[in-house]
Amino acid sequence: MDAREPWDPGETPDEQDARRQAYERLSAAARRVGLSLERLSQMLRQVTTNEAETRQFLSREVYGVPDDLLDDLVRVRLAELPRGEKPR
Repeated sequence: MDAREPWDPGETPDEQDARRQAYERLSAAARRVGLSLERLSQMLRQVTTNEAETRQFLSREVYGVPDDLLDDLVRVRLAELPRGEKPR
């Protein structure tokens, strides 16, 4: 994984292009506010770590399902909510 382009090489060309464009916008915004690309990279790694820890907590402690079923379970739960009701 390249530090300047942190996407999974197994993605489709369209997904890779969308991520590359998003990363370019993000890095340009960081430069505009004086944030170094190294600091941006550290922050993105922290977001990735937080996401992994949140998924682990949700799959083990909240829903009691394997991680690979978590997205489907959350989609089903959200679809079951009455229209206009927010999740608790």
